[in-house]
Amino acid sequence: MSEVKKFTIGEFTFDTFHEYRDAQEDLKKIECINNELDIHDPEVAVRLYNLLREGKISFRSPIGEQFVEHITDIVAEHNVGLLEDKAVIDEAEGKVKYQTYIGVLAMVLAVVFFGYFGVNELEDYLTTRKMSQLAETTQSTDGSTTESATTSTENDANFSVTSGNPFAWSENIKRDSLSVLTEYQELVKQNQDTVGWLTIADTNINYPVVQKTDDNEYYLNHSFYGEEDSNGSLFVDYRSDIVNQNTNTIIYGHNMKSDLMFGTLDNYLDENFYANHKTITFNTIYEHRTYEVFAVCLAKVEYQDENTYRYYNFIQANNKAEWQAFLDNVNSLSVYDLDLSEIKETDKFLTLSTCNTYTEDGRLFVVAKRIE
Repeated sequence: MSEVKKFTIGEFTFDTFHEYRDAQEDLKKIECINNELDIHDPEVAVRLYNLLREGKISFRSPIGEQFVEHITDIVAEHNVGLLEDKAVIDEAEGKVKYQTYIGVLAMVLAVVFFGYFGVNELEDYLTTRKMSQLAETTQSTDGSTTESATTSTENDANFSVTSGNPFAWSENIKRDSLSVLTEYQELVKQNQDTVGWLTIADTNINYPVVQKTDDNEYYLNHSFYGEEDSNGSLFVDYRSDIVNQNTNTIIYGHNMKSDLMFGTLDNYLDENFYANHKTITFNTIYEHRTYEVFAVCLAKVEYQDENTYRYYNFIQANNKAEWQAFLDNVNSLSVYDLDLSEIKETDKFLTLSTCNTYTEDGRLFVVAKRIE
């Protein structure tokens, strides 16, 4: 099992890229404040403390929290009783020079924030445009030729489970023995890491899916085209085999506020959406596949020393006990009541995994079984 990448800033370590980006944003705010204000001036410290307390300036990371504690310590050390003395606070707020300081601070922060979000919005727009162009190119040839349909049928015939053992495959199929479907040939030319295309109706999820050998980190912050991109890409866990299909294929993607990547996967937390969107299409570059959603779950990333079940480590069931352990975990984490009576040992699962803020290090994952 590969070691999970840690993102670091100074003495702080972050488990996820989202936490790392939050810390970077907090650092920008702190730098602006330190450049424009003398935080060790007692009255400035009080003014800043009140802005923090009122939520007019906020932080989202341990780095920001440490800065808030620092401001609190300055106020406590130099201003005994000042926090409760409204007259002193009002006097401090009324002084022109400090209003000027705060005005400058507000303008600087505004420039930083608008600049940051402006760049990100532009980045998101370009990502959306590129993905739309890819989708149009792919859909224009999807299933439209005899060659594509014939290739799919020929490839599908190679995928068969051993009747005697539901947890083993009849043969080890070599990729070079398969033909890439016509509609995905151009994608593979653009990116050799392409392994398929994922689509969910009435969401923004309509993207190519990639996979790196022995690497679950690269596509966290790289686009389909290999450019650095905070949106990342949808990617298959390197341990999953899209040809000799494992018990469980895992696809990861960021839960972006812009709704890019898996930003709309949390639609499944709405029961009506869940009831009416059970079908997921995940075509590999070699064959067409359709899955039926049967579980929507909330979980969290656990520390390595915690003795608990980790859904994101379930790739292959080597026996019934491992298969049952996964289903038991899914059942315990499911948002909705489940009927698992129709799940068979021969079923192949697709798990879509993303972040969720319902708790610290929260995760949302949707589980589907292959139906064709």
